[in-house]
Amino acid sequence: MREGLDAPTLELSADDLMRMRVFLDGQAPIKLAVWVRHEQQGVGGPLYDHHVVLGFDDQEWERGDMRAVEQGMRFPWPRTTGPTWIDPYPLSEVEPLRAFGRVLWEQTTPGSDPLDYRFTHEPVTVPAEALAAFRSVMPTVAPQVVRVTAKRSRLWKGEAEIEEDIGLCVACYFDQMGPPPGPLQVVQDAAREAGIAHTSGSLERPAETPPYATVLYRKDADG
Repeated sequence: MREGLDAPTLELSADDLMRMRVFLDGQAPIKLAVWVRHEQQGVGGPLYDHHVVLGFDDQEWERGDMRAVEQGMRFPWPRTTGPTWIDPYPLSEVEPLRAFGRVLWEQTTPGSDPLDYRFTHEPVTVPAEALAAFRSVMPTVAPQVVRVTAKRSRLWKGEAEIEEDIGLCVACYFDQMGPPPGPLQVVQDAAREAGIAHTSGSLERPAETPPYATVLYRKDADG
């Protein structure tokens, strides 16, 4: 659970509450929703945002793909003037928030939707010409990048595919990134120019390459 949570100071509209409760009434694994304020330290002092914290059944939390659930369930975001986040957690961690948060909803009867979302991941196939072109420019355009991988991610609900994404993952040491625009944008631009199609990108610190990822560039091998 996050640190710096306390009582909310931002009110939700009646319409926001209605939309959230209608959604929550229709599903099964979420048992509790609590509205809280979150404090974090900014450059000039404390900064505040608000969170809808969703308490999932602990067993569902353990066996489910919660990142897929969070992306797939399309929770009705509150339309507030301040920044708002949706935070899924195990119910056992959300229960203590009752002491100071506002309980927005609590399950009485489970709905019919199991929120059975999941991701699958697989390698991507890149034409040899595009791969060679990409690797040839990387040492020049992004010398701080250690590795670039690509993967195809599919979001499923039950046995139905909901959406597909081909993502680039750019690995580098964050203290070597340099000024904007940063390596992610540079690498994505270089990939597009080389003819490597993708729909998203992310930055990470160097780590072991997942077995389902395709290595597009590795500095020690290609640089």
